[in-house]
Amino acid sequence: MMIARRIAPPASATRPRISAIIPVYNEAGKVGIVLEALRQVYQLSEIVVVDDGSTDSSVEEINIAAQSDHRLRLLQNERNLGKGQAIFSAWEATKSPYILLLDGDLFGLKPQHAFDLMHPVITNRVDMSIGQFNNGKFASDFSHWLTPWLSGQRCLRANLLGQISFTAAQGYGFETALTVAAGQYGWRCTRVPMPGVWHLPSEAHRGVWIGAKNRVSMYRQIVSAWYQAGGLQRFGLWPHTR
Repeated sequence: MMIARRIAPPASATRPRISAIIPVYNEAGKVGIVLEALRQVYQLSEIVVVDDGSTDSSVEEINIAAQSDHRLRLLQNERNLGKGQAIFSAWEATKSPYILLLDGDLFGLKPQHAFDLMHPVITNRVDMSIGQFNNGKFASDFSHWLTPWLSGQRCLRANLLGQISFTAAQGYGFETALTVAAGQYGWRCTRVPMPGVWHLPSEAHRGVWIGAKNRVSMYRQIVSAWYQAGGLQRFGLWPHTR
């Protein structure tokens, strides 16, 4: 059970700059839910949404949310370049020392989840936190239990993105490249429970056939990312956590 804590805005003079980065590709009907939760997280300095060539109404949904929060800004790619490129583009556009990464298709996200991801990083207890679904939907929970290093919900020191293999991080390889870099450079990591949060599998919102092809492509790119980043030669599947 998640313990509710009041998330009050700290004094602006002492508040660390934290940027949320949300990569989005055809997430209409979902990205607005994520942004509604983030608009209540007063610790965030900005919310950067990168639309990666969406062909649905995602951009309209993002623009509606931006009207209610001056911290929200939209970056757009004319065509789909992949999650890794979207995140790197947003990183180049922000000066914040801390980055909160969240997928744009989450259900059940609460402001407290974001705070819990950020807290161990901004208090310098760890270099990166990794969100882990539980008590949400079985498919999402099982996926995070089976392959926890593939979680897209993270908070980390922004300068650490410079240690990631850009080649390995392309496409679906971003989380894998993050995990490899964490092991290679000895980042302090911790897992953070995200009770009640989940997202739909690819087959559910892209159709069974397209979703299955997308999943095969995803795992192919993940395996490729391990090799390109040198992860299989250096350590096992998960960096040291605390």
